[in-house]
Amino acid sequence: MVLRAFFLNLYKMRKRRSIPTLPVNFFEDIENKTKYQKILYRSIVDGVEQTLENGKPSFVMARVEDGKNVKDVSILRESFKSNLETVLDFYERNEEYELCSKTLNLINQI
Repeated sequence: MVLRAFFLNLYKMRKRRSIPTLPVNFFEDIENKTKYQKILYRSIVDGVEQTLENGKPSFVMARVEDGKNVKDVSILRESFKSNLETVLDFYERNEEYELCSKTLNLINQI
């Protein structure tokens, strides 16, 4: 039983978050706006959750690729709450209540 708990904790510590890579023009792609919002908002929720656990000052929300270069877009701890409030609004409008609950829990942890 102790060994199982050890491996579960080890897995939790090593769990890496997947950082999405988006095309540079994703913001202008109205046809896929909701798709990109879901990707980014999920990344924000996962990134804030992980950052609150590890105590770092920021996380990489996404990578933006223009065909030649890839640049990281980071979110600083100071803006976690405002970003999560935007995410919560989106999840409420789309009636994704499990994600609303998770997002609200993170807001309350800040």
